Amino acid sequence: MDGESQDENPGAGTLEGTTSNVAPQDNQNAFEQNVVYMRQKSQIPKVFGVLMMIYGVVLGLLGILAVFNTGTVIDDYEQVGITISGLQNAWFYLSAIGAGLLVNGAVAYGGFETFNYKRRGVMIGLGAVGLGLVFSLGDSIILGDITQQFLDMEGDGELDGFGALVSGVGVVMSIFCSAICGLLVAIPLLASGNDLE
Repeated sequence: MDGESQDENPGAGTLEGTTSNVAPQDNQNAFEQNVVYMRQKSQIPKVFGVLMMIYGVVLGLLGILAVFNTGTVIDDYEQVGITISGLQNAWFYLSAIGAGLLVNGAVAYGGFETFNYKRRGVMIGLGAVGLGLVFSLGDSIILGDITQQFLDMEGDGELDGFGALVSGVGVVMSIFCSAICGLLVAIPLLASGNDLE
């Protein structure tokens, strides 16, 4: 008799349904529309924008002091006996104004634009690094000439060519430092380029 009742009701000993305790949910809200989740913007442009602004403002203030101190530096060279040509004299002032004020002002403004997720902020920063490289290369060449003049006055010609070595080292260091600065400025574009407008 027991065998006959089991044959009549074959699904009586099994469980049916889903294995999840959570009710099935559709991806719709109360207005019967699909929910779209926005991706949050990266904070990298904000961080590097703030760093660029701090760097530009601090070194810009120091650049103002350098502009006012340029005449004193030239006078000190001439008192020692080093001849400063008119072109070198003009370059000292141009470099102090350009590198001290223009480049650092551009870095600060580029940092402000990068902070606001603008792609042009990174481009302004890279342009400022390139302009700073030009001023740095010119400074290295003039420094090599001044060094050679000083060594010629002090020695008997034993260190001929040392000024060119100083210029060469200055050029290499300028290129290396500008490459590092350019990479740091470009990090927001490389790391989160899709977030920049």
